Amino acid sequence: MLPEHEIAIPQAADFELPEVLALHPMYDPTNWPLYDLRYRFRDYFAEFWGTFILILFGDGVVATVTFNTTNAPSAYLAITFGWGVGLAMALYCCMGISGGHLNPAVTFANALFGKFSWRKVPGYMLAQFLGAFVAAATLYGIFHDQFDQFDGGHRQLMGPQGTGGIWCTYAKPGNGKFFSVFSEVVNTALLLFVIYSIGDDRLTPAKHHLPIAIGLLVFAIGTCTGWVTGYAINPARDFGPRVFSTILYGSDPFTFGGHYFWVPLTMPFVGACLGIFVYQFFILPEPKPKKD
Repeated sequence: MLPEHEIAIPQAADFELPEVLALHPMYDPTNWPLYDLRYRFRDYFAEFWGTFILILFGDGVVATVTFNTTNAPSAYLAITFGWGVGLAMALYCCMGISGGHLNPAVTFANALFGKFSWRKVPGYMLAQFLGAFVAAATLYGIFHDQFDQFDGGHRQLMGPQGTGGIWCTYAKPGNGKFFSVFSEVVNTALLLFVIYSIGDDRLTPAKHHLPIAIGLLVFAIGTCTGWVTGYAINPARDFGPRVFSTILYGSDPFTFGGHYFWVPLTMPFVGACLGIFVYQFFILPEPKPKKD
């Protein structure tokens, strides 16, 4: 067995290619530039691109309903559905490589409970935050002209022409800090509790369909309990685009709502740890018998 810090890098013989395609060197992945480096860091690249896809779809649906008001009554349902489907697609792209964390709170909580190596935590978190930031910048390029059409070129965080909610979460008016904190903790705890449940092969696991099941879970959280804070439940999903949005709105994304930004940045870590703890403390399925 290889030590944890070493990764076996497959060679050309490890890949099954059609005979005709195998004749061309470009069809052999080991001939592509920096192959050894890319393979050794593939977990981090998977987290980067998985988070990128999640944010591009998630923030993208918010931008779509902001600028296209023809279906305004169903806008929130479209947002929650878009985030759920976006997460499922992102997980299909990366879960088989990195585990599909896409969320620093998931990474931290799994490491805290011994399910993940602490050595990989900084790299995973950096990849997640960078993926979210780059996705926000890409999305702005896609919708740039629609921003100008909507606000006349004068970017506003909030108000009738406000677009700040496209990028990150803000509590609904009248929702105080205490209950916003409570919402983020409970919703993130619910996220991890149910993820552990549907992935536990001692219960009724969603084998071969985990991405769909987790996407439906996020859809349910958003539709049922996430409205008051926008259900960040993921520090990278909120902080990466929030940092990008300072390019458009200055310091407002960090000062608005009495410096609300710290709630979605920190509380998901608390909720994730709570969710795993409650699951492992209270849900005690029968252990699987050992095979002879």
